[in-house]
Amino acid sequence: MIKPGIPFIPMEPTPCREAFDDESFGFQVKWDGTRVLAHIDGKVELFNRKMKGRTKQYPEVVDALLRLFSGKSTVLDGEMIALLGGRPDFHNLMRRDMATDEAAAKYLASKIPVTYVVFDILHLDGRCLAELPFSERYGILKNCLQSREPVVVTDTFPGMGISLFEAVKAKGLEGIVAKKLDSRYEIGKKSKKWLKIKNRRIITALVGGFLAEGKRVRSLFLGHLVEGHLVFIGRVSSGLNAEKSSALFDVFSRLITDECPFSALPPLSKKEKPLWVLPRTLVEVEFLEYTGEGFLRHPVLRGIL
Repeated sequence: MIKPGIPFIPMEPTPCREAFDDESFGFQVKWDGTRVLAHIDGKVELFNRKMKGRTKQYPEVVDALLRLFSGKSTVLDGEMIALLGGRPDFHNLMRRDMATDEAAAKYLASKIPVTYVVFDILHLDGRCLAELPFSERYGILKNCLQSREPVVVTDTFPGMGISLFEAVKAKGLEGIVAKKLDSRYEIGKKSKKWLKIKNRRIITALVGGFLAEGKRVRSLFLGHLVEGHLVFIGRVSSGLNAEKSSALFDVFSRLITDECPFSALPPLSKKEKPLWVLPRTLVEVEFLEYTGEGFLRHPVLRGIL
C-alpha cells in the first residue's frame, strides 16, 4: 500500500538491447537525471530511489507541487533533471542533489534550474493506484497535472518504440523506457514489464591524468568543466591500442604537473600512482550512461581532438 509520507523503493526497468514497436507497450524518453518520488499531503516531501530525503535540495519544485496539488494528496514518480542547452546535464544536477545546506540549495536553485519530469502517479486522495494498469495511471496523471515548469508530465507514445529511439539518438539523449500498458506498479522490483533501451552517447572530456606501463598509457583520467572546476567523471582504457598508448605517452609527458587538476581526488587503489597532467587535451569518448556517482559507465575512447 502506497501512502504519502511513507518512502519506498521504486519499480525499475530491466535492460533491453534493441528498440522495438509493440502496441501493448507505451514508450517514454529516459531522462538523464535522478529518480525522485514526490509525496504531497498538505506538505511536500521528496525522496530518491534509496528513500533518502531530497526535499530541501529542490525548493522551487516543492513550491510548485504545493500550488499544483493544493487540497489534494498524491504520490508521484519521476526524474529530476537539469537542462543545459536543451539537454540534461547530469553533473550540474549533482551539484543541486548534493547540497545539504538550505541556503546553498536556494542559491543553487537560482543558478541551476531543474525540471521535475513526472511519469507515473501512485496515490491520489486516499486511493492507492499501484494495482491499476499503467495506461490507466497515466491517464489519471494527465488529467490531474498540467505541465508547467518546473513540473511537467513526460509524453507516452503507444507502440512507437523504434521511431522514438531514433529521435532520442539524434538528440544525444540517454534512451527510452518501454512500459507494458497493462503493467501494475511493483514496489522495489526490477520488472520485465518495464524495459530500458540505452543509447550509447558520445561526449568530449578533458584528460587530467593517466596511469602508465613503461612508456605507454594504460588508462586516462577524464574530467568535465563545471563553472571552471574540473570534475572527475571516470577513466577510460578501452580503445587504447598500442599505437595510441605510445603516442599519448609522448604527448602527456610534456604536460605532467605535481598537482591533481581535479576538484576532488579521484578514487584510487593503494597501488595506483597516476601522473597528473595539465588539462589541455580533449578526447572523444563513447559511453552508455552515468553511474549514480556521476562516472561514465562502459566508456570507450573514440579519438583525440
